[in-house]
Amino acid sequence: MKITGIRTVGLRYRYDSPIADGCNRCGNREAFLLFLDTDEGITGIGEAAAFGNSLIAMKEIVRSQIWPLLEGEDPQNINYIWNKLLWSMYAGGRKGLVRGLSSAVDLALWDIAGKVKDQPLYRLLGGDSNVVKSYASGGFYQEGKDIDSLRYELEGYLNEGYQAFKIKVGRTDDQHNHLLSYMPNKKDALIYEEDLDRIRIARQVIGEDKCLMLDFNNVWQSQEVLDAAGFLREMKIYALEEVIPVDDFDGFRKIRESIPGILLAGGENEQGQERYRQLLREDALDIVQSNLGWSGGITEVRRIADLAGSYGKFFSPHSFCSGVLLTANLHLAAALPNVPFVESEENSNPLRTELIKDSFERDKNMSFILSERPGLGIELNEETIKKYQFI
Repeated sequence: MKITGIRTVGLRYRYDSPIADGCNRCGNREAFLLFLDTDEGITGIGEAAAFGNSLIAMKEIVRSQIWPLLEGEDPQNINYIWNKLLWSMYAGGRKGLVRGLSSAVDLALWDIAGKVKDQPLYRLLGGDSNVVKSYASGGFYQEGKDIDSLRYELEGYLNEGYQAFKIKVGRTDDQHNHLLSYMPNKKDALIYEEDLDRIRIARQVIGEDKCLMLDFNNVWQSQEVLDAAGFLREMKIYALEEVIPVDDFDGFRKIRESIPGILLAGGENEQGQERYRQLLREDALDIVQSNLGWSGGITEVRRIADLAGSYGKFFSPHSFCSGVLLTANLHLAAALPNVPFVESEENSNPLRTELIKDSFERDKNMSFILSERPGLGIELNEETIKKYQFI
């Protein structure tokens, strides 16, 4: 079998009313899809995390740098191709867009492998269950979205059956978020006390027995966490995601001492085993959240998850993406022993909900149920691609 062609599609969905986290405001949702064709008629599907980068630049990197390294290769030689991409572009390919695009190639290769073996990807990776627990990821900031709107949103997730929840925190325009001052758009910010009220409402709505996580997008400083330690304990917070800047190891140690029962999560923007090893050695993470379309695809992220497990830590892949990357996350999660649950983002996004022909099957607790179709097991909706194609 040989790789005979590569195709890419950049998709963009524009919000009528942008959503925001603690630091960034998102007016568009984008997806960069990659397709590998073979001489046996099997096509593999992958996705690279866009993270707001130029889709045009991503397309050019694939055309000029990555495709010449893939043409004619046997797609079943996954480890060889992963290393070929790494070492042939070593100076500029260990980090950034090139690593992200190499991740998309790796996902497409694994999709091909499952189709060749006629096995769903999670079984090919050693998984024995097709059920993956999930948590509702929402609570973003938005123009006109007040505390009652947040309450209504969370009540909806609760009624759907979710047992775990995550909301955004930290978009404040006072001294508690100096990073926001550097952002090009500072709309929809609250004051600090209003932000705490959002956490109180979340706990009130979901009840005392449900898991509640907070995602800060790195905007608090360690002293702010220490000052709020009593409140966070009172709210029975399960985990703090990206609560402080990721390199503030002294800050993480202080947080550990102040609130030892609350887990620390993060790592969605990181790349490379060596970086995760540093974060784990410094005890900065309890839940590693690599992005499959950014951190090295199935091949590398499985190693990162195993590395987290060797430190006695959890792994939960980052899932702010299209339906393709979400599906890949679910297959990998189903094959790992240290995944408590997978993020199920609930913002409006047709690139997630309409891109794949068959909708995701869920059980009464909103766990995902993977199909037994080979590879990723997905077929894309061409009408959705045409509707949102940007490049």
